[in-house]
Amino acid sequence: MIAVDGTLGSAGHAYAILQRIIPQGRLIALDQDRAAIERGKEILKEFYQVTFICDNFRHLDKVLDTLNIYNVDAVILDVGLSSDQLEEEKRGFSFEGEGPLDMRMDSTADWTARDVVNDFPQEKLETLFRNSGEQRGARRFARAICYARQKRPIETTRDLAEIICRSLGVKHKEKDSGRTWQFRRHPATRVFQALRIAVNDELGALEEALPKIWQRMKPGGRVAVISFHSLEDRIVKHQFRSWQRSHEGIILTKKPVVASKDEIRDNPRARSAKLRVVERAHEGAR
Repeated sequence: MIAVDGTLGSAGHAYAILQRIIPQGRLIALDQDRAAIERGKEILKEFYQVTFICDNFRHLDKVLDTLNIYNVDAVILDVGLSSDQLEEEKRGFSFEGEGPLDMRMDSTADWTARDVVNDFPQEKLETLFRNSGEQRGARRFARAICYARQKRPIETTRDLAEIICRSLGVKHKEKDSGRTWQFRRHPATRVFQALRIAVNDELGALEEALPKIWQRMKPGGRVAVISFHSLEDRIVKHQFRSWQRSHEGIILTKKPVVASKDEIRDNPRARSAKLRVVERAHEGAR
């Protein structure tokens, strides 16, 4: 059996997969984040059945060609941020604490969130926040950012979070201050989401990757995708339904699988996770 973890992250899924497929099976572990690859090599050092590749899952077809692998039995994508990325302040993904406005999953890429925040015209920022952040206050936030950057460049995550909060007439909550936030969600949450999606072309990568992955699946093989916001989930849902309508695939999750209350209590970040799974149909079943 050949399985692919297209988003190695903290190697939790990879470890669980290996427990099921060894000793005969093989795992191809991808991540565009070099730090995740190095971390995974240490966590999975007991397994010789793993091949580590630093690349975006949108290039899985080329990766498999390089490895002389034509098709695979299973692929899992856990799209979005890993906990390690979110918690490392210097990566710039979080509005808690202070770090540079970076947000690159591939740290060798040229384009950062600082470039977007300081260079995009107001109209383009507004469109980004509305479309990729599903942000109701898109115009207000875009206008506030453009006003602030006229005085000086916006350099850090704290700078940006404070601009968003001030535009609403509230104070930015300090990390671990013990104060209760008056909103259910921090006002900067969706702005940071939109910037991260833009910097890493996350939606484009997912749309491009799914058809490529499907072409390399064996009959009976399964594709599992975990998404964390509606934009990603919509892409996955529509693509899976398309395969089922054409009788190429069988959706195994009529409704997305979500975390239980116990799981959310142990890992609050799982509250928005949705898992969908589709199986490649056998030729005779089409």
